[in-house]
Amino acid sequence: MRGAIDGGAESRLGCREVHRVLQAFLDGEVDPLQGELVAAHLESCARCQVEEQVLTGVIDALRRLRPDLDLAAYTRLVEVAEELTDHERG
Repeated sequence: MRGAIDGGAESRLGCREVHRVLQAFLDGEVDPLQGELVAAHLESCARCQVEEQVLTGVIDALRRLRPDLDLAAYTRLVEVAEELTDHERG
């Protein structure tokens, strides 16, 4: 991605792209370039900052309440449910 190096439009992510990878980003499961792009978007987008804070709060609460819960499996389940919901709407 040339834009990531020179700051071009290709280096920017929109809210939709950030929403799709936010959980993986918070779990440290994105490649370094994508992580930089998500972090840059979060710095400038209040809406996505709120989503990040809410998601982080939910993750922290789940870890406190259910330390044995496999958060990766839970996240995959939520993602599948969201995809099905989006598909029904679209």
